[in-house]
Amino acid sequence: MKRAVALLFIIAVCCPAAAWAGPVILGGDDLTDHGSRSGAVNLEGWLYIEKALTNLNPNVTRTGPFTTDIAAIGSAAVVGCPPACPGSNAGAAIASAAGNAGLGVTFFDGAAVINGFFASLASGAVNPRIIWLAGSDASNDEDAAEIAAVNANAAALNSYVASGGGLMSHGISSAGVYDWLSTLLPGITTPGICNSTGATLTPAGQAAFPGLTNSNIDANAGPCHNTFGGNFGGLVALALDGTGTPYIIGGGGGTLIQCGQPGQPPCPTTGVPFPSTLGLLLSAGGFGLAVRLWRARRSQHQSALIE
Repeated sequence: MKRAVALLFIIAVCCPAAAWAGPVILGGDDLTDHGSRSGAVNLEGWLYIEKALTNLNPNVTRTGPFTTDIAAIGSAAVVGCPPACPGSNAGAAIASAAGNAGLGVTFFDGAAVINGFFASLASGAVNPRIIWLAGSDASNDEDAAEIAAVNANAAALNSYVASGGGLMSHGISSAGVYDWLSTLLPGITTPGICNSTGATLTPAGQAAFPGLTNSNIDANAGPCHNTFGGNFGGLVALALDGTGTPYIIGGGGGTLIQCGQPGQPPCPTTGVPFPSTLGLLLSAGGFGLAVRLWRARRSQHQSALIE
């Protein structure tokens, strides 16, 4: 019993809040518009969404009970989809991708409904495993009022990810779909240029989401429309466009958006923050390592006090 208590204490000391945060995929894309379903198979951009969801889902650390697997923000359900899913339709894209990933979807369409969703999220009345933002440039996606509603709830999205929830989004920056991200990270930039030809996953992207391949995020999936630059906070580059500029950012389990500023947890020092730390510490062989890490950290703390 003492060993178990000590282990929990060591985990709390060695692993900052990021260890419990959720996985994130933010893309400068409209791949909802560039995909389709053939029989039971998702193609192009919709396959990317399916692959992304299958990687996000097991990395969610937010506690249940969950009211839905995916809260789809900014799209309405498409009757009969799947299997009958019209192309270039954001609601059909997430329904088809989620269906193949074995996940359920609840749709929140319209600005008033979106604001109600965030109010219910705060109260605990709704609790999704993953929040998915439809983005722009397809049919059945976020209109201007819906984009404004999402942007007004930037703090709620940040808190949700910090609590272990998964987040995925699409969109074109010129439509304002990433203004919520700029609110959280004022130093981030979203240039409206991107070239998916020759796009590649970064080592961090490969490590965080091993189910994705370059063909899932390059021109085989579809075009991209904006990249990311400046201050990424706790996010890292997951994929680069053909010019070597990040166009998908985020991270695996343990990803934070805000970090490093007063009142915020420290930013991670590695490309994929903390996804395997907990498993390492919980393994029998990792216990001794955890003790050494704790002792080293305690020694550093005591030295700082003496100085």
